[in-house]
Amino acid sequence: MMDENKLLLASLTDKYERFLQYEYLIVSDFLNLSQQSAVSSLLKRWRAEGTKTFLFGGLPDAERRMVVFVPSYMEILDEAGLLEYFRENPQECPLVLLDLKIAGGQNRGGRSLSHRDYLGSLLGEGIRREKMGDILVRPDGAQAVVTRELGEYLQMHYGKAGNVSLNVEVLPISAADTGIIRREIVEFTVTSPRLDSIVAGVFHLSRKDAQTAIARGLVFVNETEMLKPDHSLKGGEKLVLRGKGKAIYQGVSGTSKKGKVYVTLEKFV
Repeated sequence: MMDENKLLLASLTDKYERFLQYEYLIVSDFLNLSQQSAVSSLLKRWRAEGTKTFLFGGLPDAERRMVVFVPSYMEILDEAGLLEYFRENPQECPLVLLDLKIAGGQNRGGRSLSHRDYLGSLLGEGIRREKMGDILVRPDGAQAVVTRELGEYLQMHYGKAGNVSLNVEVLPISAADTGIIRREIVEFTVTSPRLDSIVAGVFHLSRKDAQTAIARGLVFVNETEMLKPDHSLKGGEKLVLRGKGKAIYQGVSGTSKKGKVYVTLEKFV
Protein backbone atom coordinates (compact mmCIF):
# COMPACT_ATOMS: atom_id res chain seq x y z
CA MET A 1 0.00 0.00 0.00
CA MET A 2 2.87 2.36 0.83
CA ASP A 3 4.43 1.84 -2.61
CA GLU A 4 1.03 2.40 -4.25
CA ASN A 5 0.62 5.67 -2.34
CA LYS A 6 4.09 6.80 -3.40
CA LEU A 7 3.18 6.15 -7.04
CA LEU A 8 -0.10 8.03 -6.58
CA LEU A 9 1.63 11.04 -5.00
CA ALA A 10 4.25 11.05 -7.75
CA SER A 11 1.55 10.93 -10.44
CA LEU A 12 -0.35 13.81 -8.85
CA THR A 13 2.84 15.84 -8.49
CA ASP A 14 3.50 15.39 -12.21
CA LYS A 15 -0.02 16.66 -12.98
CA TYR A 16 0.49 19.58 -10.60
CA GLU A 17 3.73 20.60 -12.31
CA ARG A 18 2.08 20.34 -15.72
CA PHE A 19 -0.80 22.44 -14.42
CA LEU A 20 1.58 25.16 -13.20
CA GLN A 21 3.21 25.22 -16.61
CA TYR A 22 0.11 25.34 -18.79
CA GLU A 23 -2.74 26.21 -16.34
CA TYR A 24 -5.63 24.38 -17.93
CA LEU A 25 -8.13 22.13 -16.17
CA ILE A 26 -6.44 18.83 -15.30
CA VAL A 27 -7.98 15.83 -13.53
CA SER A 28 -6.69 12.61 -12.00
CA ASP A 29 -8.31 9.18 -12.05
CA PHE A 30 -10.98 8.46 -9.45
CA LEU A 31 -9.60 7.89 -5.95
CA ASN A 32 -11.08 5.69 -3.26
CA LEU A 33 -11.31 6.91 0.32
CA SER A 34 -7.91 5.51 1.33
CA GLN A 35 -6.26 7.28 -1.59
CA GLN A 36 -8.09 10.53 -0.84
CA SER A 37 -6.81 10.34 2.71
CA ALA A 38 -3.26 9.68 1.46
CA VAL A 39 -3.23 12.77 -0.77
CA SER A 40 -5.01 15.15 1.65
CA SER A 41 -1.81 16.72 3.04
CA LEU A 42 -0.47 17.30 -0.46
CA LEU A 43 -3.67 18.99 -1.59
CA LYS A 44 -3.71 21.14 1.53
CA ARG A 45 -0.16 22.30 0.81
CA TRP A 46 -0.98 23.18 -2.80
CA ARG A 47 -4.07 25.12 -1.71
CA ALA A 48 -1.95 27.05 0.78
CA GLU A 49 0.35 27.94 -2.12
CA GLY A 50 -2.64 29.40 -3.98
CA THR A 51 -3.53 26.55 -6.35
CA LYS A 52 -7.22 25.81 -6.70
CA THR A 53 -7.41 22.05 -6.39
CA PHE A 54 -10.50 20.11 -5.30
CA LEU A 55 -11.81 16.59 -4.88
CA PHE A 56 -14.75 16.06 -7.24
CA GLY A 57 -16.99 13.08 -7.95
CA GLY A 58 -19.88 14.51 -9.96
CA LEU A 59 -22.43 14.08 -7.14
CA PRO A 60 -23.02 16.11 -3.95
CA ASP A 61 -22.07 13.21 -1.65
CA ALA A 62 -19.75 11.28 -3.96
CA GLU A 63 -17.51 8.74 -2.27
CA ARG A 64 -15.15 8.11 -5.19
CA ARG A 65 -13.64 11.40 -6.34
CA MET A 66 -10.90 12.70 -8.61
CA VAL A 67 -8.43 15.50 -7.99
CA VAL A 68 -9.23 18.52 -10.17
CA PHE A 69 -6.77 21.36 -10.79
CA VAL A 70 -8.77 24.50 -11.63
CA PRO A 71 -7.27 27.46 -13.54
CA SER A 72 -7.19 30.77 -11.66
CA TYR A 73 -9.45 32.48 -14.22
CA MET A 74 -12.35 30.18 -13.26
CA GLU A 75 -14.22 31.81 -10.36
CA ILE A 76 -14.60 28.65 -8.32
CA LEU A 77 -13.90 28.61 -4.60
CA ASP A 78 -14.86 25.13 -3.42
CA GLU A 79 -16.14 21.70 -4.47
CA ALA A 80 -19.78 22.82 -4.35
CA GLY A 81 -18.94 25.68 -6.71
CA LEU A 82 -17.16 23.29 -9.06
CA LEU A 83 -20.19 21.00 -9.12
CA GLU A 84 -22.48 23.93 -9.90
CA TYR A 85 -20.14 25.17 -12.64
CA PHE A 86 -20.06 21.80 -14.38
CA ARG A 87 -23.83 21.48 -14.11
CA GLU A 88 -24.20 24.81 -15.88
CA ASN A 89 -21.41 24.07 -18.38
CA PRO A 90 -21.74 20.33 -19.12
CA GLN A 91 -19.54 20.54 -22.21
CA GLU A 92 -16.58 21.38 -19.95
CA CYS A 93 -17.24 18.66 -17.38
CA PRO A 94 -14.83 15.69 -17.52
CA LEU A 95 -17.58 13.43 -16.12
CA VAL A 96 -20.90 12.16 -17.44
CA LEU A 97 -23.64 9.86 -16.18
CA LEU A 98 -24.04 6.44 -17.69
CA ASP A 99 -27.81 5.99 -17.36
CA LEU A 100 -28.70 2.29 -17.33
CA LYS A 101 -32.29 1.12 -17.60
CA ILE A 102 -33.37 -2.50 -17.53
CA ALA A 103 -34.92 -3.29 -20.90
CA GLY A 104 -38.68 -3.55 -20.44
CA GLY A 105 -38.50 -1.81 -17.07
CA GLN A 106 -37.88 -4.83 -14.87
CA ASN A 107 -35.67 -7.88 -14.51
CA ARG A 108 -37.81 -10.81 -15.56
CA GLY A 109 -35.37 -13.19 -13.93
CA GLY A 110 -36.83 -12.17 -10.59
CA ARG A 111 -33.67 -11.06 -8.72
CA SER A 112 -32.97 -7.34 -8.44
CA LEU A 113 -29.67 -6.18 -9.88
CA SER A 114 -27.25 -4.96 -7.22
CA HIS A 115 -24.33 -2.55 -7.14
CA ARG A 116 -22.05 -5.59 -7.49
CA ASP A 117 -23.91 -6.76 -10.61
CA TYR A 118 -23.44 -3.43 -12.39
CA LEU A 119 -19.85 -2.99 -11.25
CA GLY A 120 -18.92 -6.56 -12.18
CA SER A 121 -20.40 -6.26 -15.65
CA LEU A 122 -18.58 -2.96 -16.28
CA LEU A 123 -15.27 -4.39 -15.09
CA GLY A 124 -15.99 -7.37 -17.35
CA GLU A 125 -15.84 -4.97 -20.27
CA GLY A 126 -12.18 -4.37 -19.43
CA ILE A 127 -12.86 -1.03 -17.73
CA ARG A 128 -10.50 -0.14 -14.90
CA ARG A 129 -12.13 0.77 -11.58
CA GLU A 130 -10.24 4.07 -11.36
CA LYS A 131 -12.11 5.30 -14.45
CA MET A 132 -15.49 4.94 -12.71
CA GLY A 133 -17.02 6.87 -9.85
CA ASP A 134 -20.07 6.09 -7.74
CA ILE A 135 -22.88 3.84 -8.95
CA LEU A 136 -26.43 4.68 -7.82
CA VAL A 137 -28.78 1.70 -8.00
CA ARG A 138 -32.56 1.96 -8.45
CA PRO A 139 -35.27 -0.69 -9.07
CA ASP A 140 -35.33 -0.20 -12.85
CA GLY A 141 -31.60 0.30 -13.40
CA ALA A 142 -28.72 2.44 -12.23
CA GLN A 143 -26.65 5.54 -12.89
CA ALA A 144 -22.86 5.37 -12.95
CA VAL A 145 -20.48 8.34 -12.91
CA VAL A 146 -17.74 7.79 -15.52
CA THR A 147 -15.24 9.83 -17.49
CA ARG A 148 -16.60 11.45 -20.65
CA GLU A 149 -14.45 9.29 -22.94
CA LEU A 150 -15.55 6.12 -21.19
CA GLY A 151 -19.21 7.12 -21.39
CA GLU A 152 -19.04 7.48 -25.14
CA TYR A 153 -17.35 4.09 -25.48
CA LEU A 154 -19.79 2.26 -23.19
CA GLN A 155 -22.83 3.74 -24.90
CA MET A 156 -21.76 1.84 -28.02
CA HIS A 157 -20.34 -1.35 -26.49
CA TYR A 158 -22.07 -2.02 -23.15
CA GLY A 159 -25.59 -3.33 -22.79
CA LYS A 160 -25.91 -6.21 -20.35
CA ALA A 161 -25.43 -6.93 -16.63
CA GLY A 162 -25.34 -10.68 -16.16
CA ASN A 163 -28.11 -11.96 -18.42
CA VAL A 164 -30.17 -8.78 -18.10
CA SER A 165 -30.31 -6.45 -21.11
CA LEU A 166 -29.85 -2.74 -20.48
CA ASN A 167 -30.68 0.41 -22.39
CA VAL A 168 -27.67 2.72 -22.12
CA GLU A 169 -27.71 6.50 -22.43
CA VAL A 170 -25.08 9.13 -21.65
CA LEU A 171 -26.40 12.13 -19.68
CA PRO A 172 -24.84 15.22 -18.09
CA ILE A 173 -24.19 15.05 -14.34
CA SER A 174 -27.07 17.50 -13.78
CA ALA A 175 -29.40 14.58 -14.63
CA ALA A 176 -28.30 12.59 -11.57
CA ASP A 177 -31.26 11.04 -9.80
CA THR A 178 -30.19 11.94 -6.27
CA GLY A 179 -33.59 10.74 -5.05
CA ILE A 180 -32.13 7.25 -5.39
CA ILE A 181 -30.04 7.99 -2.30
CA ARG A 182 -32.22 7.18 0.71
CA ARG A 183 -31.44 8.37 4.21
CA GLU A 184 -32.83 7.66 7.64
CA ILE A 185 -32.42 9.32 11.03
CA VAL A 186 -30.79 7.06 13.63
CA GLU A 187 -30.66 7.82 17.36
CA PHE A 188 -29.10 5.84 20.20
CA THR A 189 -27.26 6.37 23.47
CA VAL A 190 -23.53 6.20 24.16
CA THR A 191 -21.36 6.94 27.17
CA SER A 192 -19.54 9.59 25.14
CA PRO A 193 -19.36 10.50 21.42
CA ARG A 194 -16.18 8.49 20.80
CA LEU A 195 -15.63 7.29 17.28
CA ASP A 196 -15.73 3.58 18.15
CA SER A 197 -19.02 3.96 20.03
CA ILE A 198 -20.66 5.91 17.20
CA VAL A 199 -19.42 3.51 14.51
CA ALA A 200 -20.64 0.53 16.53
CA GLY A 201 -24.07 2.05 17.03
CA VAL A 202 -24.79 3.31 13.55
CA PHE A 203 -23.43 0.26 11.68
CA HIS A 204 -24.73 -2.36 14.15
CA LEU A 205 -21.36 -3.68 15.31
CA SER A 206 -19.96 -4.69 18.64
CA ARG A 207 -17.60 -2.16 20.20
CA LYS A 208 -14.72 -4.61 19.66
CA ASP A 209 -15.54 -5.04 15.96
CA ALA A 210 -15.76 -1.27 15.54
CA GLN A 211 -12.32 -0.86 17.12
CA THR A 212 -10.92 -3.57 14.82
CA ALA A 213 -12.34 -1.81 11.75
CA ILE A 214 -10.77 1.48 12.88
CA ALA A 215 -7.40 -0.20 13.47
CA ARG A 216 -7.53 -1.74 9.98
CA GLY A 217 -8.00 1.69 8.37
CA LEU A 218 -11.58 1.04 7.27
CA VAL A 219 -13.13 4.06 8.99
CA PHE A 220 -12.96 7.59 7.57
CA VAL A 221 -13.99 10.89 9.12
CA ASN A 222 -14.55 13.61 6.52
CA GLU A 223 -12.64 11.52 3.94
CA THR A 224 -9.62 11.16 6.25
CA GLU A 225 -8.57 7.76 7.57
CA MET A 226 -9.00 7.81 11.33
CA LEU A 227 -7.07 5.26 13.41
CA LYS A 228 -7.95 6.58 16.87
CA PRO A 229 -10.97 4.79 18.39
CA ASP A 230 -11.24 7.44 21.12
CA HIS A 231 -11.43 10.31 18.61
CA SER A 232 -14.18 12.63 19.87
CA LEU A 233 -16.82 13.69 17.34
CA LYS A 234 -18.20 17.23 17.51
CA GLY A 235 -21.08 17.17 15.03
CA GLY A 236 -21.33 17.55 11.26
CA GLU A 237 -18.72 14.90 10.40
CA LYS A 238 -19.24 12.42 7.58
CA LEU A 239 -18.41 8.88 8.67
CA VAL A 240 -17.67 6.05 6.28
CA LEU A 241 -17.08 2.40 7.14
CA ARG A 242 -15.81 0.73 3.99
CA GLY A 243 -18.09 -2.06 2.90
CA LYS A 244 -20.83 -1.02 5.33
CA GLY A 245 -21.96 2.48 4.34
CA LYS A 246 -21.82 6.08 5.46
CA ALA A 247 -23.58 8.47 7.80
CA ILE A 248 -23.52 12.09 8.91
CA TYR A 249 -23.03 12.56 12.64
CA GLN A 250 -25.35 15.37 13.70
CA GLY A 251 -24.32 15.58 17.35
CA VAL A 252 -25.62 15.09 20.87
CA SER A 253 -29.38 15.57 21.16
CA GLY A 254 -29.94 14.98 24.87
CA THR A 255 -28.98 13.12 28.04
CA SER A 256 -30.61 10.01 29.49
CA LYS A 257 -31.55 9.55 33.14
CA LYS A 258 -28.57 7.23 33.51
CA GLY A 259 -26.16 9.92 32.35
CA LYS A 260 -25.61 8.63 28.82
CA VAL A 261 -25.95 10.95 25.84
CA TYR A 262 -28.34 10.59 22.93
CA VAL A 263 -26.63 10.98 19.57
CA THR A 264 -28.32 11.50 16.20
CA LEU A 265 -27.03 10.51 12.78
CA GLU A 266 -28.34 10.70 9.24
CA LYS A 267 -27.55 7.32 7.70
CA PHE A 268 -27.43 6.57 3.98
CA VAL A 269 -29.42 3.39 3.31
